[in-house]
Amino acid sequence: MGFAWGLSALALLLGAGLGVRALIDPDWAAKFVRLKPDEQGGGQAEFRATYGGVFVGLHLVALVFTLFYLWGGEYVIGVCATGALAVISAGWAGAAFGRVIAIWRDGADTSFNRMSVGIEIAMAFAIGMPWLVWFLL
Repeated sequence: MGFAWGLSALALLLGAGLGVRALIDPDWAAKFVRLKPDEQGGGQAEFRATYGGVFVGLHLVALVFTLFYLWGGEYVIGVCATGALAVISAGWAGAAFGRVIAIWRDGADTSFNRMSVGIEIAMAFAIGMPWLVWFLL
């Protein structure tokens, strides 16, 4: 079980790191997700908010719950962390599902999209591992 929590914490840190990078450099986020900001000036804010703020907020809160549980063993915090991990894991799995639909329906079968599906599934599995272990036991 310790391995599951450790792997999850590392994946959460990676997700938060992606968000921090997007907050600092929205041009990088735009290039990373292969989108362009619009000409009205709101595009940069959207990249900072969606790919930056949402990623940082979700992943950091779940990481804080996870670290409280790992260091303090608090039962209530462990329950909160497990629930947060399940939700974030579902978000990554949903992103993979959406990308698979785009590959299937939109003809977007590229090496980038296939690699992204693999990464999104790996992140979903790694972040959700403590919940999966708890659920299956």
